[in-house]
Amino acid sequence: MIRDAIKESLGKSVKEAGYEDIDIEVLPTTDSRFGDYYTNVALSIGKADFGKQPTEVAKAIVAKLAKESRDFSSEIAQNGLINFKIYPKFLQTTLRKIIEQGENFGNVEKGKGKKARVEFVSANPTGPLHIGNARGGPIGDTIANTLESNGYKVLREYLHNNIGGQIEKLGQSIINAKNGQPIEEQEYRGEYILEMAKKIEAKEKPKKVAAEAVEIMLKEIIKDCKDMGIEFDEIYRESEFESKLTNKALDRLKEKGALKKKEGAVWFAPNDQYLNDREAVVVKSNGEKTYFANDIAYHNLKFSQDYDLIVDELGSGHDGHIPKLKSAIFTLGYDINKFKVIVHQNVRVKKGSEIIKMSKRAGNFVTARQVLNEVGRDAFRFYMCMFDPSTHMDFDLDKAKQKSADNPVYYVQYAHARANSILKHAKKEKISYEQLNKVDPSLLKSEAELVLVKQLVRLPELVEDIIKNFSVQLLPNYAINVADLFNKYYEKHRVIDKDVETTRARLLLVLAAKTVLQKSLNLLGVSAPEKM
Repeated sequence: MIRDAIKESLGKSVKEAGYEDIDIEVLPTTDSRFGDYYTNVALSIGKADFGKQPTEVAKAIVAKLAKESRDFSSEIAQNGLINFKIYPKFLQTTLRKIIEQGENFGNVEKGKGKKARVEFVSANPTGPLHIGNARGGPIGDTIANTLESNGYKVLREYLHNNIGGQIEKLGQSIINAKNGQPIEEQEYRGEYILEMAKKIEAKEKPKKVAAEAVEIMLKEIIKDCKDMGIEFDEIYRESEFESKLTNKALDRLKEKGALKKKEGAVWFAPNDQYLNDREAVVVKSNGEKTYFANDIAYHNLKFSQDYDLIVDELGSGHDGHIPKLKSAIFTLGYDINKFKVIVHQNVRVKKGSEIIKMSKRAGNFVTARQVLNEVGRDAFRFYMCMFDPSTHMDFDLDKAKQKSADNPVYYVQYAHARANSILKHAKKEKISYEQLNKVDPSLLKSEAELVLVKQLVRLPELVEDIIKNFSVQLLPNYAINVADLFNKYYEKHRVIDKDVETTRARLLLVLAAKTVLQKSLNLLGVSAPEKM
């Protein structure tokens, strides 16, 4: 990766300029007038060394850097930032690497030999999968895909919350429906309650009815996930932790002095940097264990199985739960740096300017199945990943179904199909571009060509960034940008031209664009059609 090359050269130059143990960050520029990448390392050093102006520091670094760099040039901006511009030769050479690596391009392999587990969706089983919980499906699966492309062996997992007060209320609602009580008077009011009442034999105990009902709901939720293209490796049930495993985890916390009795209940009270002086109930006064207690046991299991990375992708409303969980993991003696949490916010479904009403079947929300049936897997997954998970999002059904440039997923898929069509046409014309050592990429020197190549070679960096911060929205937006640059290039330049060598070089670029678009879509779990 060119960014790694810049960082390596920069690190040597900073050291030679007399500065040790400096954290160096290299970022892409947002304005091509200032090059392709930049660093603020001189500003950081200037702040630490009050006798130096950032521009003085930058001059000392660049003087050393000039000897190091072969693939890029560097210059100092007025504010002390150092800008880098990639030489065309490097871009042209890297183009061949994209073709040679094919579907492996973008795999940074820095996680080779490591293991990760990603928990996502884990929806409330008292009703159908709603669109808010379903947002975590594409996000979590894309995180898992990206980790795998980085060399990790990934476990995809799901927690089935099949016990607790809400479950008993579900059972009582089904019993009431069986007895003819109107659905509007129930705790759970969707038509699925009536469906359950028909499926489940008459029983009097809400717990037994609920136990059967939540297993039926689990099958439906897993089917919805499967239709999104998601397969879980493990499904854990909260009931599996309630006795032995939860007791074991609580005993460990007790040994560490993190539990105390108060008001007849048992409280988790670690007084650490995560909870400070706050406390949380783990065993109620009636002896019943809380969801938090069982979740401690679940994470005790996760960390005890020798994984290098533990990722929880959670829905909105978990913000207060996260510090408690981190505190418990830390108190149990595990490495908290291995634990990463992503919380996604809610989804509002629209048709143009009209907000879609709740599902009749669900009773009080829009179901994932409603949206999935209307727009299909590809649009569903692409749209769910397009926005920063920490922000609320609008899902526009009309736009997601359009076969036009206004629909982002269609736009990207069409660019991929267009690239494939150009390559097929070249094959019919018997124009060979497959012998890479005979294709001269230096013929690709127009601004449009070089700008496109600059974006294509950034894919490995993007994958690395997503693994660091789990900003999955970077990926669909990157794919849109590549599609846009490719389409603009195609509109301005004739790929199959009279000059055979230029044609072959441009076909190389088309093949590289197709490869990158396909890889981006694959990571998102979206199909890359060869014709549309």
